[in-house]
Formats: sequence, C-alpha cells, structure tokens
Amino acid sequence: MPTLEIKLAKHPLMKGVSTDDINLLAEDAVHVTFKSGKMLFRQGQKADYLFLILKGKVTVGVKHRGQHLPITVLHAGESLGWDWLFAPYKWEFEGRALTDVDAIALEGKPVAAKMGHYPLLGYTLLRHLAHSLSNALTATRRRLLKAHLEALKHEFKNKPLSDTELAAEILAKTTGSIL
Repeated sequence: MPTLEIKLAKHPLMKGVSTDDINLLAEDAVHVTFKSGKMLFRQGQKADYLFLILKGKVTVGVKHRGQHLPITVLHAGESLGWDWLFAPYKWEFEGRALTDVDAIALEGKPVAAKMGHYPLLGYTLLRHLAHSLSNALTATRRRLLKAHLEALKHEFKNKPLSDTELAAEILAKTTGSIL
C-alpha cells in the first residue's frame, strides 16, 4: 500500500514540490475517507484543513433552507478547502461527498507556518491555489453566461428579431462584463 508521502507526491497540487517539502507536508497530513452523503466541512464552521481528493467526487455548495445546494463538483486530482489560509478562517461553503471519497487532509495552521518558513514551498502552493481559483472563476463565469443567455433566449423567443437586432437587445440588457 502506498505511503502517505507517495500519495501526496502524486496529487497534482504537489507538482513541482520537492521530495523534502512533500515529507514536511506529510507531517501535517492524514488520509481520510468519507462515505457518499457525508459532510467534509460545514459552512460557517472553523476552517482548518485543505483536502486533496484522491478518489471520488465532492459537491461544494451552500446551505439553503436547511438543504445542501450544490454549486460545483470536484473530482480526484482537485483540492478544496483553502479557507484556512484567509481570515476569518471559516468555511464560506460546505463540502459533501457525492460518492465515496478518499482524500488527504492537510492541517492548515502548520502548513501555513511551513509555507512562510519555506518560501519556495509557499510560492509553489500559492501558484497552485491561484490556478485553481482562476479555473473555478472561469467555470463560474461560463455557467453564469450560459444561464444568462438561456434567460435572454426565453425572453426574446416570441420576438421576430434578426440576429443583429437580437444581439443589440442582449447588449442593451447586459450590464457590466461577466467575462
């Protein structure tokens, strides 16, 4: 069975992280499993772990009217739970296992301390975080654009407009840029 260090080193978030730094991070890591439907973390609670998904799917969402309202689905090779790095250190969203999940949980405080003490490690992890956040923002913008266009199509479906007129109507109704 692969050691925690080997599993950690194989995760895409660790690309470019040295073996010595992997060993350092493994000191603050545990292998965790979640059965389908179980919560990884809850909105509003103290954020203290970064999860690296090894196997399975996790929905990230919000609690709405007592129910988990999914916003996105994350898969093996992705990470979630960066809220431990930023004040007020509370979960903005909640994470629920959509399938059985295997993950590595990195404890936030010691990892943050190591990121500060080992600048190359900190830089590499923050680059991966920025890439992850950029991908999430792009995906969110695309979903918003698709929903916006679907709503506009519905609104204009009974109006006999040329493509040019329809484009002008859409531009007139669109405020600000979502791209």
